[in-house]
Amino acid sequence: MKLTILILCFNENQMILKTIQEARSINIDKEIIIVDNCSTDGTKEILEGLMNEQDLRIVLHSKNMGVGYSAAEGIGLAKGEYIYAPGADLEYKMNDLYKMFDQVKNDGLDVVFGSRLIERKGVSVFQLVKERPYWLGSIISTALINMLYCRNLTDIIATKLIKTSILKKFNFRSHSQAFEFELVSRICKGGFKIQEVPVWYKPRTHKEGKTIKVLDMIPAILAIIRIKILG
Repeated sequence: MKLTILILCFNENQMILKTIQEARSINIDKEIIIVDNCSTDGTKEILEGLMNEQDLRIVLHSKNMGVGYSAAEGIGLAKGEYIYAPGADLEYKMNDLYKMFDQVKNDGLDVVFGSRLIERKGVSVFQLVKERPYWLGSIISTALINMLYCRNLTDIIATKLIKTSILKKFNFRSHSQAFEFELVSRICKGGFKIQEVPVWYKPRTHKEGKTIKVLDMIPAILAIIRIKILG
């Protein structure tokens, strides 16, 4: 099996069925794993109604374990050669997976990072933050990763396609949103071969259900530093 599409969800009753539909439409030999982190808005009940679907593997948590815990659980279950975790909010186009998959295969890569900023390299940080203030978190964390590991990445927060065998080697400790940053740190520290491709991105507002907050950057930065120093 070539691919595991890992969908992590929490309170996505408006989007989960569309996300599943788009995952099903991907024309690559694949499995679809869904991990629900104890949703309280009806998402869990929607997924309960799909438990007998043969092409879906659904895990329902009885309490909120954190997105990092859910991700690690999904990685443990994955059987595909690569893992792609698009999120259940469809802020990214699922079809960008095709060019990521082509890139990882054609160039013999371990990882492909989707980047929202690679095509905007000439734009100043001031202009980017003025347009979308939350870019600052990506800019700071990406700059820190580049400094610590001599990389030249533009965006470490967007979607990723990663060899499953690499992910299964890691003993993840972060159960919160900091998981994403621990993941990138471990990949970079391991010296794995990474390239970036541009991806489409349309962010939700907090009113529409976006849960990331400015304060989430504190454990994220601490996770990056911890992996660099302690491993």
